[in-house]
Amino acid sequence: MKKIKVSLAATAAVLAMAGLAQAAPAELNIFGASAQYDYWNAQAKDFAENVLGCTNVDPAVIDTSKKHGLVVAKNCNATLVPEINSVTGTHDIDIRYSGIASAEGPLAASKQDPVDPALATGCDKTKGERLMYLTSTTKICKPVHVGTSDVAGESLVQMSSGTKLGPMGGTLMNIAMPGVDTSTLNSANTVVVPFGFFANEAVKARKCTTGYVGAYCTSDANCYNGAAGTCSTTSSTIDNISREEATIIFSGILTNWKELGDYFDDVSLVACLRHAGSGTHSALDLTVMNSGWGSATATDASYNPEHVYFNQGSSDEMKCINGATEANPAGSNLVGAIGYADADQKIAVAGASDYVKQLKYNGHYPTRSAIRNGLYDFYTNAWLYTSKTADAATKNRTDALVAYAQQSANVPSTKANFWASVGEMKFNRLSDINYPVQQFPGDIVFP
Repeated sequence: MKKIKVSLAATAAVLAMAGLAQAAPAELNIFGASAQYDYWNAQAKDFAENVLGCTNVDPAVIDTSKKHGLVVAKNCNATLVPEINSVTGTHDIDIRYSGIASAEGPLAASKQDPVDPALATGCDKTKGERLMYLTSTTKICKPVHVGTSDVAGESLVQMSSGTKLGPMGGTLMNIAMPGVDTSTLNSANTVVVPFGFFANEAVKARKCTTGYVGAYCTSDANCYNGAAGTCSTTSSTIDNISREEATIIFSGILTNWKELGDYFDDVSLVACLRHAGSGTHSALDLTVMNSGWGSATATDASYNPEHVYFNQGSSDEMKCINGATEANPAGSNLVGAIGYADADQKIAVAGASDYVKQLKYNGHYPTRSAIRNGLYDFYTNAWLYTSKTADAATKNRTDALVAYAQQSANVPSTKANFWASVGEMKFNRLSDINYPVQQFPGDIVFP
């Protein structure tokens, strides 16, 4: 009997070791809004160190398309990372973020099919799996734990028809969003997503040099005192766009900048929009285009070809504004392109020059201070969606992530000039379709 008992104990030990050998790092997989891509890549390392207690965190691995990222964190606190990595013998976790479009976040979190089937090629969609980073060169199907969206899922009700990657081509996408049902998910607002307008350097106009400095002009008489030489004889790249200009540009009916005023250079106008399913696009549609202004957002690129393009992700949108085409992916400063994206977005394309300039909107840049204090209204509140049936370890981590992101002090330093927490807002929207109203966050003083 003793031999039998020893044999059974040894067998149990072997099986336990086999189980340990199969153990992999814990995971926190975040998927959805492309406008939040840079934010969560910056946030992931801070969260791993400050909340999960990880003492060995690798720099974020980010792909050149700016759609996928990975942070590998080791030796974490066992309370929030109870899983043990058999290779290191410590409590490790891989944090992934993929930014495609807002609709894809709640769709993945609620185990629904994606808008773009390619996002789940070979994946088990009934488990909410999507293609995410395994390494810097490899993607693998992973279950989504947190779905991100720049607007409420139910606000994603736009339409678009055009090539997947705008002037860069791709398959034809015809999208009619009915909204995303999020009733089966837990939801929370964390930060305020700042959006802004960007234009190619080719978009130029004549401006006053004295008097009404910076105002558009066609003659000296437009510049307050009419003194000789007050209206510049040469044009320069624009630095501002008004709501009135935005509504007519992104309705998709213009072909030349001079249609907005003779002070503009004679340059073909290219309106770069995001495909439906994008929270950025929904924000434009709901907070800029249809806030009582009676303008309809463009829905079909074929209506005004070569002047209207829809783009899948923020990085694709920036390429469009940069003047990129299939024939010239490096971009051009001769294309009169204009578009919109998350405010901290910047062109970053291998082998491309940067011909993109950030614009003011109604006279203000999309800074954290301007947004918080009621000077700038092109923004929305970010949504994090999580499963109501997640296992305990995953739920503890996602709850901790939400709580961490809601604190103003935890906005990553690289994003602090643009992003604000919901709790610090002095003015905010009650919903995606409401104009901002005054809030009363208390006596807290924010930067």
